[in-house]
Amino acid sequence: MCAVWRLQMFAVLFLILLSRRALGELVTVELYKPNITSLTAHAIHAAGYHLHTVGHLTIRDAPLLEHVKVEDLTKMPNLKSLYITQAPKLQRVAPLPALPELLTFMITTSGLVEVPNLSHVHENRVNTSAAYLQAIDLEGNHIRRIPAHALRVRAAQVSLNYNLIEEVPAHAFKFAEISKLSFRGNMNLKRLDENAFAGNLVLRQLDLSNTAITSLPIKGLEKLEILKIERTPALKYIPSIYDLQSLKEAHLTHHFHCCAFAFPERHDPARHALYELYIKQLKQKCAQDARDASAERRQRSLEPIRKFDTQRLMAQLQGNSEEDESTATTSEDYSPNMFDFDYSGDVSSEYGDEMFHEAVNTTGAEMLECGNFSTKLRVVNCTPLPDALNPCEDVMGWTWLRASVWFVVAAAVVGNLAVLIVLLANRSELTVPRFLMCHLAFSDLCTGIYLFMLAVVDLQSYGAFFNYAYDWQYGTGCKIAGFLSVFSGQLSVFTLTIVTLERWFAITFAIYLERRISLGTAAKIMIGGWLFSIHMAGLPLAGVSDYSSTSICLPVKSSSTSDALYQGSLFLFNAVAWVIIVVCYVGIYRSLGGGGEKYGGRAAAAAAERRIAIKMALLIGTDALCWAPVAFFGVTALAGVPLVDVSHGKVLLVFFYPLNACANPFLYAILTKQYRRDLINLIARSGRCNWLVERYKLAATPPATAHTQQSAPAPLLPLVQYGRSTSQISKENGELL
Repeated sequence: MCAVWRLQMFAVLFLILLSRRALGELVTVELYKPNITSLTAHAIHAAGYHLHTVGHLTIRDAPLLEHVKVEDLTKMPNLKSLYITQAPKLQRVAPLPALPELLTFMITTSGLVEVPNLSHVHENRVNTSAAYLQAIDLEGNHIRRIPAHALRVRAAQVSLNYNLIEEVPAHAFKFAEISKLSFRGNMNLKRLDENAFAGNLVLRQLDLSNTAITSLPIKGLEKLEILKIERTPALKYIPSIYDLQSLKEAHLTHHFHCCAFAFPERHDPARHALYELYIKQLKQKCAQDARDASAERRQRSLEPIRKFDTQRLMAQLQGNSEEDESTATTSEDYSPNMFDFDYSGDVSSEYGDEMFHEAVNTTGAEMLECGNFSTKLRVVNCTPLPDALNPCEDVMGWTWLRASVWFVVAAAVVGNLAVLIVLLANRSELTVPRFLMCHLAFSDLCTGIYLFMLAVVDLQSYGAFFNYAYDWQYGTGCKIAGFLSVFSGQLSVFTLTIVTLERWFAITFAIYLERRISLGTAAKIMIGGWLFSIHMAGLPLAGVSDYSSTSICLPVKSSSTSDALYQGSLFLFNAVAWVIIVVCYVGIYRSLGGGGEKYGGRAAAAAAERRIAIKMALLIGTDALCWAPVAFFGVTALAGVPLVDVSHGKVLLVFFYPLNACANPFLYAILTKQYRRDLINLIARSGRCNWLVERYKLAATPPATAHTQQSAPAPLLPLVQYGRSTSQISKENGELL
């Protein structure tokens, strides 16, 4: 009985094995670290596998593999996937023969130098319309070129990531049907021919992240739905929404590129004008159809509209009066496909026939009823979105700000140039105060030049700055402007501090003439100030923070600890300098008597003291107005709680930040008597405007009176003018500077 039962069980198992063989059960063959130089049918058979049962073939870590005998692959008629990885000596694979069941072809992290030819894989398949490859993965090889027709396949996904591709030639994917195509990580990829993707009829998703491309062609991207160009800083220009007619998602590198989709009328005015003209005439046609149609035909769809002549339409838009009326564009000349902005299908995350579905237009006006079509443009989900540092606006966001900046520039440039010209023209009388004032005027002049550069860029890019943002922010101009901004700010603060210290020292130790700061000492101090300012302005050029992070070219980027330390050091230096200036001026005021007590209460001396106090208040006040708002909002931003965005921060930039640059030449030089004397001497040496020289001499030499001859000289205050360190102050004017 037991023997009979065993015999029955053996028969059942035998029948099961026969049925599985009849059903063609497939096995997965995985060869790990095979000691082979060529992948052949014999190597598979020697490993103990029957070729007809091989469904999935995997070769891992094959350091000696150099060759794949592709003709032997036909001996595995049920082969569905071929996966080879870590084969550094495998450089080329001959064109694959017909493999009707093949769905996946992967050679990754190997030595391939060119794309294998897969165009004949599905030639012998019975149902060729349903034949497609689920995935072609050639990631991590050494591919440098894409030969013609190598990828003339139907594939759900093709990955050429992390290779050495430098160029995608014209018609590289002609007659191909590829839904997802990825070039991610090809750092040498710089050029895409304008016809690189032309001929690919079903491309839905394209990934060009981590490459070096500078532009994106539009041919072949009519049905593109998802575009990824992340971490690609060289990309200058993004096509408009009218070129990428089916785009739904865009993952880009620069914030300003997303502005192109949000404001198509500013990004591509000509194409937007075509669209508006098309909609206008479409509405007219609908209205005419509604008037002419009977009641039962009011909801009929529009008849197909013939394709229009773009050149004639552009000529009409440009007001070409020479165009004959007989050739004028009419509503019959428009093609709704030109403005096909939507696509109802979506790219499936799974591989399948739906990857090759046809686009179904749901917003084309010819398929909608008159009166029901929408003129609203399609919304593209774009990242990174414009933010507080990079809004979709011009360099100067408001019209009043655009006009105001020119007045600020004029005051800063003209005032400081006037000071430099007069001081440098009298080099024979060079003193420490004159020397310091030259440095102060030069640093403030740099601030005026910085604002002038921003004003010019704003004027040139008015209305569509995001179209010019790349060339400006990542070009040499923005780097120069940012360098001038930081350099001038630091040098101005440093020089003001030294001027104040020199003045305080001269007044506090007035009787010790040998303790005065010499010109040589002042020169050494200013060399240190120049080196410090150049160093702080040069750090963003070396990668600490970044001048290109915003349109106003200030180092506001804080993405690392070094960035935060750099910005914090700038704020700390300005704060310490301002405290020193305030303390020194308070000390100067107290040393002068603080109200006239040292002058016996004489009214003239008290009046002079009041004038000095007013001038001190002006000096300290302008410094505070210049630095305090910028420092406050800068510190809050550095702490992670910004209270003002760049749009409103530009008000600080125009009205507060350059306040010192505008006020310093007047407070420290132009409004002083010494400067007026130097200016008149310069005019007199030129031999021109003699009437002005004579008028000044008459005004400066009042007639003698009995009172002036008999009265004793008023007490003089040992203050320092910019002209000479040992000069004193007059009681009439309270001259401090």
